[in-house]
Amino acid sequence: MNNWFFNELNHCGVDYSNKKQAEDYDNQHQKFRDYEKEFADMINFLSLSNTKELSLLDLGCGTGAIAIYASKLFKKIYAVDISEAMINQAKRKAVNEEIDNIEFVNAGFLSYEHSSEKVDIIMTKAALHHLPDFWKQIALLKMNKMLKMGGILYISDVIYHFEPIEYTERINTWISHFESIAGSKFKAEIETHIRDEYSTFNWIIEDMLKRAGFSFKKSRTNDGFLTEHYCIKTEEKF
Repeated sequence: MNNWFFNELNHCGVDYSNKKQAEDYDNQHQKFRDYEKEFADMINFLSLSNTKELSLLDLGCGTGAIAIYASKLFKKIYAVDISEAMINQAKRKAVNEEIDNIEFVNAGFLSYEHSSEKVDIIMTKAALHHLPDFWKQIALLKMNKMLKMGGILYISDVIYHFEPIEYTERINTWISHFESIAGSKFKAEIETHIRDEYSTFNWIIEDMLKRAGFSFKKSRTNDGFLTEHYCIKTEEKF
């Protein structure tokens, strides 16, 4: 690999390669997240039916919370994460629930090579922000290559919808909201996210998606930060 290529193992923000941090991840997030409801909402947002014949690639799967729920509805799941500690925890969950249709891969957005047939759906939830914008674009092009024509790309992440001049007030308000529902420890994680990670503006990610061969079906956000994009692959880029 070229010396100038981005190294995804050099984590930014919270270090999820740390075994203890990975073990604490679910306990911390369960304070303000309902994974089962999130997955059901995603299925509804994408208007999916007859999922038993569909394949799903989960990029940045973390501890496998969403992949576990997806395995009960989809034919095949590919669950990919750069953190070996997170993947190992996800594998333990799958074994405990006797799930056999998830293929776990320890890799990143840029290093993962999909050797099976193209998938019907790619999802990435709270993960794409680990890449700077240049490498987000490269990652989206790689996703195009892995997805069937007409397939779905679902992105759920922190994406800024406010005007740049508003950043101080909007970010402080958002952080305070999460502190009120998840406590001071998670407030510190949000502050780390804003300071050290690579969330970007909506107008930037929208242009990236178009350049990567995707068209928008619909989007939604309740707070101008947490955003869902439902896109369709309309153009081959490879």
